[in-house]
Amino acid sequence: MELFDAIRGRRSIRAFLDKPVEDEKIGWILEACRWAPSAGNRQPWEIIIVKDHDVIESLSRAAYDQDWISTAPVVLVVCINERIARSKYGERGQMYALESIGCAVQNMMLVAHSLGLGSCFVGAFEEDEIKKILGCPGHINPVALLPIGYPAEKPETPERVEVPQFTYIDKYGKSVDSPEWKGLLEYGKRIKRKVLRTLKKI
Repeated sequence: MELFDAIRGRRSIRAFLDKPVEDEKIGWILEACRWAPSAGNRQPWEIIIVKDHDVIESLSRAAYDQDWISTAPVVLVVCINERIARSKYGERGQMYALESIGCAVQNMMLVAHSLGLGSCFVGAFEEDEIKKILGCPGHINPVALLPIGYPAEKPETPERVEVPQFTYIDKYGKSVDSPEWKGLLEYGKRIKRKVLRTLKKI
């Protein structure tokens, strides 16, 4: 699967088939995390692989009763190692670590999609309860739950705003929707048409 096809085709999946995920595929997803960019190359992530159904159900309750999470055969709990996060940048290390983990989770979701799997970034949960369930020490803080499995749904393509609505040139407020940037906009329109044709085939 081409990278842009994965970016365009990935969806947040909240229903999964009753089918286990092969360990080899989990390995590829973790390898994608390993190669994510991180501030200062600190790599502040630690991941707990959860396959025990009872534990997954406990996680779903701690995630404000998002029951659909319990349909996933595996949940990757992505955590920040606070000692690593703060070792080089002090207090700002926390912010940098969150940014780095965002990159890592995106890598993982794209690779999961390329392998025929579905996933969803879950950030709404009781952090202390998740730590208690998983036995995390004080310096290990969960920041994302990533339920993964074979999709049991195919969500519609969501609406996206057009590039000129969020893009500016040189300073905020100077729109790209101006004569001197006509070429860029025309190129963007061609890409959009290609994207739509590709999505119809998926």
